[in-house]
Amino acid sequence: MLNQNFDTCASFHINNGAFFGRFVRLDKVLSDIFTHRAYSPTAAGILAESTALAALLSGIIKYDGLFTFQTKSDGPVGMIVVDVSSDGTIRASANYDEDRINAAKALRKTEALDEATPHFLGNGYLAFTVDQGSGTQIYQGVVDIRGKTLADCAIRYFQQSEQIETHLKLYLQKPAEGQTNWKAAGILLQKLPEKGGKIDNETDIVEAWNEAVIFLDSLRSDEVFNPELSSRDILHRLFHAHDLQTEIIRHYKFGCRCSRDKLQNILQAMKPEEIDSLAEKGKIVAECSFCGQKYSFEKGELLKQ
Repeated sequence: MLNQNFDTCASFHINNGAFFGRFVRLDKVLSDIFTHRAYSPTAAGILAESTALAALLSGIIKYDGLFTFQTKSDGPVGMIVVDVSSDGTIRASANYDEDRINAAKALRKTEALDEATPHFLGNGYLAFTVDQGSGTQIYQGVVDIRGKTLADCAIRYFQQSEQIETHLKLYLQKPAEGQTNWKAAGILLQKLPEKGGKIDNETDIVEAWNEAVIFLDSLRSDEVFNPELSSRDILHRLFHAHDLQTEIIRHYKFGCRCSRDKLQNILQAMKPEEIDSLAEKGKIVAECSFCGQKYSFEKGELLKQ
């Protein structure tokens, strides 16, 4: 059953507009992702957390097009791709080696869910891309995978590339026994540039920021994933004494952009020998890595000029 308290992005401002943030909670979106393509439990958890981070980061950008979060690394989870369109449509996929995941589990020194993702990604990078279509410049940010948690990696990006004071937490809830529905969430707080804030004294800004971070860190998983609490309820509990202003700015849903025509155009752009190498018994069968949809092509139709 659809819970209106999830699959949304809430925007909030506190301290008379000096700080702003985003709060994302995902439920059905993740259920739909894992319904369309099966993942092992470890890979599913990593993809769920990455999807929450992608939604959270896309929520702080004004764009009309596509926001893409991608990882590429040498670990057992070698690649993750999450697309978030400006209308709130999300799709996500992960490439992984289950044997290598099992081997990496033996090397872990902690069972903490929030420390799992960097361990299984290994060495590599995270990339954030905004594509607003033809005639516009593509924006991309990249940061290497370093930190105990996926949130640490994202914070390093803001510290190094954007130089914006940022605090960020991610939350992950395993499926109950006998179920498969992961939940994930994230909350982000940023300090606006001085000229955009409403606190004049630098000492007061630092004290207010430190206090806001302490309040944010007090947010517990059981509150985040409480189906009876709305995002506004949770933010009110945290920041009601901090001139809180909040609104829901985005609703999320699962959706894939694959199509037979798109895939056919890609295949027809290949060289004949490449098509020959992919064909089995005169056919090429391809499966979308996001939604699992299978497409079948006769080799002859792909070689037509």
